[in-house]
Amino acid sequence: MPIFSWARPTPLNIVKRLPADARIYLISDLHLGDGTRSDAFLGKDRELIALLEQVRKEKAHLVIAGDAIDFHQAWAISRVLRAHARLFGEISRLADRAGESAADEEPLRVIYIWGNHDYDISLFKDLFRLEVCSTLEIGDVALVRHGYEYDPFIGPNLDQTHVATRVHHLIERLLDTWIRLPLENFYTPANRVAFWLFHKLALGINLKDRFFEKVGIKPGGARDVIQYWSMNQIGDPGCLCESIRETLATGPHRYVVAGHSHLPGIIEVLPDRYYVNTGSWTFSSAQYALWDGEDFTVQDWISGRVYGDAAYVPLFERRYHHLTFLAWWRENYMGWLRFRVGEEGRIPVSIR
Repeated sequence: MPIFSWARPTPLNIVKRLPADARIYLISDLHLGDGTRSDAFLGKDRELIALLEQVRKEKAHLVIAGDAIDFHQAWAISRVLRAHARLFGEISRLADRAGESAADEEPLRVIYIWGNHDYDISLFKDLFRLEVCSTLEIGDVALVRHGYEYDPFIGPNLDQTHVATRVHHLIERLLDTWIRLPLENFYTPANRVAFWLFHKLALGINLKDRFFEKVGIKPGGARDVIQYWSMNQIGDPGCLCESIRETLATGPHRYVVAGHSHLPGIIEVLPDRYYVNTGSWTFSSAQYALWDGEDFTVQDWISGRVYGDAAYVPLFERRYHHLTFLAWWRENYMGWLRFRVGEEGRIPVSIR
């Protein structure tokens, strides 16, 4: 295994299935790091181990839908293993119990779905002894993926985004702070400076595109990057909603399940067609989805909070599609690196 585990990821096309009448816990986006201050998992090992114990007691299946390890943050897999040794041991032991079910019972399975932060797939397959795939089907009812496949920026640019993520984590580590979206959740001086600089970049790109349009030249793709940032800030992390809508409209499954965006919830997108997001285990979150054989629920393991469609209704109703980053800036910037969403803790009325 390479010391830094930065080998180029090999695209997978492996589909696995679980029966629709099974009980299945689904988690994603653990982003386990090296245990330092910049490890976004924030040391919730005991809480996750308790969830694993619940899975074992219920003789349920466990699906880890990608991005379990944050290689970019930790730099070396050995650092992650040392920081979360007991947790990895429990995951491996749960996988080892897969063959202990009675002859008339469905064997317990622990399945890992490849995510955009994942590199050396042999780590999950050989070291942790998990079943590995790119796509999981729950009967003919649900389609489960990590979710980066629906991301219009990361999906088609996976290799390039790996480089950007490494740089991002390096800057966070050097500055000992968080530079993340949305701004109101990470209202740090460094993040406010980053937004200020991004605004200057957006102004420059806007002026360039207007000039190009006047002289009959097609603008480049930088405008798409600006809008991607905007939608992530406004509330559609990863801009997954439109691709999810299309998948539900054209595919055979009643449910599409994903992680990636770290935004938990469940919403009926089309009549009897649902999108389920498993959330994440980063920062204060400890979210999971449960398929009980008939339906999904999404909740937080620590707080018990149940997530419905509140975060997703405005996104699937396309309430924010008119809003550009420059419009968001005009609504929120208060001068002297102060932003309304951070100072007042709310979305301005005009963009609700």
